[in-house]
Amino acid sequence: MRFRTAVVTGFLIFLLSAVVTLVSLNGPLLRTPFNFFGVRVPTAWVFTLALLVGFLSFALWLAVSGIAQVVTRWLRDLRQQNERVAEEHYLKGLDAILGSRPLEAINHFQHALDAQSDYMPALLKLGDALRTAGRPQEALARHREALSQHSDDVPTLYALTEDYLALRDHEEAKKVLWEILRLQPKRALKALRILRDLYVQEANWRKALEIQEHIADARVLEEERAEDAPYTAGILYQIGIELAQQDKTEEAATQLEKVRKKYPSFIPAYLKLADAYLAGGREQDAIEVYLDGYRRNTSVTCLLAMEQFYLEKGDPESAVRRYQALIASTARKVIPKFLLGRLYYRLEVLDRAEATLREIEGSIRQSGLLQFYLGRIRERRGDTAEACTHYREVIKILNPFELTYRCTSCGEASPAWKDFCQRCQRWDSFVPSFKDELLHEIDEPSPIFYQDIQWTPRTGAPSS
Repeated sequence: MRFRTAVVTGFLIFLLSAVVTLVSLNGPLLRTPFNFFGVRVPTAWVFTLALLVGFLSFALWLAVSGIAQVVTRWLRDLRQQNERVAEEHYLKGLDAILGSRPLEAINHFQHALDAQSDYMPALLKLGDALRTAGRPQEALARHREALSQHSDDVPTLYALTEDYLALRDHEEAKKVLWEILRLQPKRALKALRILRDLYVQEANWRKALEIQEHIADARVLEEERAEDAPYTAGILYQIGIELAQQDKTEEAATQLEKVRKKYPSFIPAYLKLADAYLAGGREQDAIEVYLDGYRRNTSVTCLLAMEQFYLEKGDPESAVRRYQALIASTARKVIPKFLLGRLYYRLEVLDRAEATLREIEGSIRQSGLLQFYLGRIRERRGDTAEACTHYREVIKILNPFELTYRCTSCGEASPAWKDFCQRCQRWDSFVPSFKDELLHEIDEPSPIFYQDIQWTPRTGAPSS
C-alpha cells in the first residue's frame, strides 16, 4: 500500500513538472484566444480548467477505490465472523445429536443459520434433527429449502428420502430415489437397497427383482454387495409364490424349480415346489423334492413336511417306509432315525419308538430332546415313576424341549416353520431348535483288522 502511494505521488510530481515545463515553452501559444463554442477565452484558462478537472477526477477515483476496499474488507471480516459463529453452533449441534438431544441440536442449528443463512451443513442437519424430534413435515420443508440451493446435491436427496419415509409417503420417496439413481446410476448402492426394500414391502416382486439386478451390476466392491445376494433367491421365490396364488400351478412349479436348481441351499423353494407339485397331482415328484431337500441340505424341515403330508393323507405307513429307506441309503442316519422314532411315538407304537431312539443314543452326545422322548415313552408305558417325575420337572424348567424354530438372523422364535422372517426381512432363516445337536453325529472308526481280510472260521481242535 505504501509503495503504491509513493508511485502515485511520484507520478503526480512528474506530471506537474512536465506541465510547468510545457507552459513555459508555449507561452505565446497559451496567450492565443481559444474559441469555446463561440466564446473566446484565453487558451491558458482552458488548459488550466482541463488539468483541474483531471486532477479532481483522479482524486475522486482514489477516494472511491479506497472506500470500496475498506467496505469490502469490513464485509469480509463480518462474513468470516458469521462463519465462525455458524460453525461453532453447528459443532455444538452435532454434539447434541451424538448425545441424543435433538431439541438442543435444533436450537444450535437454528442459531447457525441465523448467523449464516446459506450454511448448507446446518440446514441439512437441522432437517435431520427435526425428523428425529418427530417433526418430519418441518424437516421436509428444510430439506426442500436446501435442495432449492443445490438441486443435484445427493446428501440432500437422501435426507428428503428419509423425510418421505418418515411421513410414509413411499411414492414421493421412490421419485427421489430414482433421481439419485439418475445422478449416480452405478454407484448409489444405498438408494438401490432402499428402493428394493420398498418394493419388497409392497410385494411388487417384479420391480424388486429389477432393482436387485441393478444392485448386481453396481460398480462397488464385491464385499459391499455380498449381503444383498440372498435377496435374489428370495425375490425369485416370491414370484413363484405369487404365481401359485394366482392358480398358475405349472408356471409356479417351473419358477420354483429354477430357484431350487440355481440356489440348492434355499429350503423354502423345496417346500413350496412340493406344494405346487401336490396341487398339480404330482405326488411322487413332491416326495422326491422333500427327500432331495434333505439329501442336499440335511433339512429336517423337508422331512417333517413330508411326514405331515402322509399323516394328513392318513397314510402313516408310507411315512415309515420313506424314513426306513432313507436310513438305509444315507450315511448320516441320526436325524431320519430320530424322526422315525418320534413318528412311532406319535403313532403310539411305543416299543418300536424306544428301540429306534435307543439306536442313536451312542451316536450323538447328550441330547435333551432325545431323553425327553425316551422319558415320555417310559411314562406312557407306566415305567419308573421317578423318571417320569424327573422328566416333568425338566420340562417345566427348560420349557420346552418340543420342536421350536428360531431365526438365525435376528433370533425371532416361532412355534412353526416360516419361509420369511417379518422382523429382519430374511428368507430361509428359521431352523429347528434341535438341528445342531442332532447333526453332531459321532463317527466311530471301524476296526482296521476286519477290513479287506479274507478269512474262514476254523473247525476242530487247534493244531499245536
